Amino acid sequence: MKFKVGLIQLESALGEKEQNLKLAIELITQAAAEGANIVCLPELFLTGYNLNVLGGRLRELADTVDGGAVKTLCDTAKQLGVYIVAPLILQREGAELLDNAAVLIDDGGRVQGAYCKNHTFGGENGEGRFFAAHGEYPVFETKYGTIGILICYDANFPEPARILALKGAQVLFMPAAWRVQEQDIWHLVTAARANENTVYLAAVNAWQESGDLFLFGESKLLDPRGHTVGQIDAPGSSVLVEEVDIDKLHEMRGSMPWLCDRHPEGYAEISKI
Repeated sequence: MKFKVGLIQLESALGEKEQNLKLAIELITQAAAEGANIVCLPELFLTGYNLNVLGGRLRELADTVDGGAVKTLCDTAKQLGVYIVAPLILQREGAELLDNAAVLIDDGGRVQGAYCKNHTFGGENGEGRFFAAHGEYPVFETKYGTIGILICYDANFPEPARILALKGAQVLFMPAAWRVQEQDIWHLVTAARANENTVYLAAVNAWQESGDLFLFGESKLLDPRGHTVGQIDAPGSSVLVEEVDIDKLHEMRGSMPWLCDRHPEGYAEISKI
């Protein structure tokens, strides 16, 4: 099976949800016109990402899975016939902390589920001041195969991507707000997570300049060998549509049997350290 993924590198305006949503829909529409079947937006696309600026407003900027922004995206998904991975701030009823989440909307306009970022950058002194971690790693069945979602800092740890691959994920979507200080690591980590798990990886980074925070974009699709299929090199908002070939993935897993040749019975020590 072959299908196309759309990577939507968005330049969000901090705190301007209506403006960002309008721009996102324009770019989703462009990606769909270029043949994309599943599209992915960057981390916190709806609000932009700068917790030093937005920290005090995060709760008022948060959405719910049945709120207006998600409904608009559901209508867009149904109209265009595309799946949408939409990362945004979610408020759970009664929860003290918010969720840095990515909602998956199917091509019929229904919310299929959500993933909440599990690794908070800087821990309790950083993102953990605002966002909860739930320790859950769901996979989602789509018309085009099984997908998993990571968010930004999650990719710096090998375990989340491995869990998703072992649960059947063939394509990982990784919305991000990756800063320029770790630009070199962006390329190393994305290639490693794709190859060691023999998955396609759609890494969708924001483009944003706000104060001393620069998110540099360079969104890219990698194949199961960790090779870059396509990358956005232009600054600002942009769209990249590339093909995923699930049959090729199965061929690669046959010639590179990393997942089959594991020895999990010998790894118990890692949980004791």
